[in-house]
Amino acid sequence: VKGSSRASTREGPGLDPRPQKSLEDVAEAPGVHGGQPMRALWAAVLCSTACAQIYKFKEATVPESKSLSLLYAFFIYDPPNVTGKRPPVTPFVQFKSLKASSTSEDFDNDKLKDYQGLQIHLIKYEDLWSQVDTSQMCATYYDVQQGLSQVQDHLIIRRNKGQSLADVNVYRHQLRFGKKEPDERFVVKHGGVYYLVVSNCGTFDQATISGQIVVKHQHGYLPANEYSKMPFYGISGLVCSGLFVIWVLLCVRWWTQLFNIHLCIAAVCFLAVAEAGIWYLFLIDWNSSGIHSNFLFASAVVFSVTRSTSSYMLVLLACLGWGVTKPILDGSTICRILCLSFIYIVLNVIREIVLAYSHSQAIPIPFVLLCLVPVSILNGGIFYWIFVALTGLMETLESQGQTEKLQIFKKLWWILLIAIAFAVGVLMAQVFVFSRDFPARWEEQWMFTDGAPQVGYVCVLTAIMCLWAPNEDSQRFAYSAQIDANADDQKESVIAQAEGISDDDVDELARKAENGWSDP
Repeated sequence: VKGSSRASTREGPGLDPRPQKSLEDVAEAPGVHGGQPMRALWAAVLCSTACAQIYKFKEATVPESKSLSLLYAFFIYDPPNVTGKRPPVTPFVQFKSLKASSTSEDFDNDKLKDYQGLQIHLIKYEDLWSQVDTSQMCATYYDVQQGLSQVQDHLIIRRNKGQSLADVNVYRHQLRFGKKEPDERFVVKHGGVYYLVVSNCGTFDQATISGQIVVKHQHGYLPANEYSKMPFYGISGLVCSGLFVIWVLLCVRWWTQLFNIHLCIAAVCFLAVAEAGIWYLFLIDWNSSGIHSNFLFASAVVFSVTRSTSSYMLVLLACLGWGVTKPILDGSTICRILCLSFIYIVLNVIREIVLAYSHSQAIPIPFVLLCLVPVSILNGGIFYWIFVALTGLMETLESQGQTEKLQIFKKLWWILLIAIAFAVGVLMAQVFVFSRDFPARWEEQWMFTDGAPQVGYVCVLTAIMCLWAPNEDSQRFAYSAQIDANADDQKESVIAQAEGISDDDVDELARKAENGWSDP
């Protein structure tokens, strides 16, 4: 974000009277300085320092002169909202081991020891553009005389006379060249969304920043908008584990009656357990260490996408009659399913990453919605294929008189119909939530991105497990075990005819057979 200040008559690095750069209009949508959606997204994925309540500067380039950068969004609970058996601990922010280092050959750190232009702030999101006047961001000698700032070349924070920065929810740290300033720790009086802002109101920008910003709650380092996910995934993991154990016990009890569907359901249930467990482990690690583990995050995303893809493909295979009316599927159908799975995995990985970084990295809302739409369209296409295949399968079963199998798939039809209605409702809620100003209801947004889809999935999985639960008659629903109604009628006719032949008739037939059937 480019800013401006009145001309200064002082000289030296950051103090020369050269013309200032023009102001760009930034009040419409604050974002990453000089960034683009995809570049910001992949930078977030590759750099763990940009994804935690411990934000690390590793020789990060300072903003251009007379500008500021919005780097990260911290989500902080209000102190009264933190509950527990022990007295609540007020959230705090700590500026730790921060310093600036010159990269210029003309001005080393010693020459820049009095440079005042570099500062780091935490500013509340909803107050940012009312407290920072983009037409006059940087303090000059005249601004100091008027009481707008205490120091020249500082970022001007608009506030009433007598108010401190903490009174207006602003926390500031001055950066020095060549040496680390003493660590500063501030109690955060009011919760909400805070932007990490780095300002450079001087005229020297050939430098880097190192150090870290720490924000911590009573529960740990986990951002407030992520904290509710931790107990949720813990409970989800326990529920899925219970379902998996019950299913395994049923499979062991009726192992002679199992066929393909039962084994696939067991695999999908295991994936659900692993997914919930890895997400819980990831959040626990993040909460205790303050560092966003890329490895655990990538593992959780992979298991989530694999679980959802496997679930869809399992239902599709069953509706295509695999293991029910045909032993195998033709090659072209298998090829289409594999291609669809690959596309679905790629789009879902992008979706998961965008949702995970949509708030902290200030990714534009239109870009977030753009990443949601392709997955939703693909979901619609998969469900359409499933229903077309399911309708055809039910017609085949009805024509063959396989009534028991038909009843199973009629129940599956209703389960999928309810699942589609639920999924559409969740999608509409996601679009509504992400189209609004995100700080408005950030504490509840996880319910639509993680909570509702996970609950819906567990409910559908439970219903399908009840529908296909192994029992003493399970083999009747397998491909090789079903005998159609016509065959049953023919068998009964043969038995009835055989029962009507007397012993004398049998002897007569045997005598004729020995004589070559020559007798009349």
